[in-house]
Amino acid sequence: MRQRTFRAVGLTTLLLLAVAPLSGCGIQETGAVEAGRPPVGDLLPPRDSRVLLFFFSSDDALLPVPRIVDVPWQGDPEISASEREEASDALSPLTAVTALLDGPNKAEWRAGLRNAPTLPQEASAVDRVVTGASTVEVGLDLRVRRLSAPARDQLVCTAAFAAQTQGALPVTLVGRDGRLAPADCSLRPVPAPAR
Repeated sequence: MRQRTFRAVGLTTLLLLAVAPLSGCGIQETGAVEAGRPPVGDLLPPRDSRVLLFFFSSDDALLPVPRIVDVPWQGDPEISASEREEASDALSPLTAVTALLDGPNKAEWRAGLRNAPTLPQEASAVDRVVTGASTVEVGLDLRVRRLSAPARDQLVCTAAFAAQTQGALPVTLVGRDGRLAPADCSLRPVPAPAR
């Protein structure tokens, strides 16, 4: 019995001796210390392998949705000129608008994304997309005046961001019933803070 008491006292003493230096090391408690801005990263896939499509969420918010496009890496010296041209065509505004009209893929649909009801669900409705230095023109094989404002917004934003990184080019929709006035995308990217 005496041996157990001696062991218990010995263990307790060892624990106190081990903890004592850690608890009294002289470091004083301080408040939060500012260490600069948090890191900021672009979470989108690289622009050379994606298009940005604009779909509506379940709460009717227009959202940019990146979609990966399978294209060969253009920096590869093994890639021929025709393959580089094919890669450029895959990322063209025509491809983006065609993909928009094709509608959300399965994953996007499960996430609650959708097209505006008046936007046709036919990729073949796109005749052409012409990008100039200061404008984009989207030719459609349909009556553009019958498109609702949300459907127009989807087309304008998708074409604008496919033609220019900041989506700042005005887009003109042209259809069987004439030409609409040039429109700007209502969404603008938020600039990343300086590092």
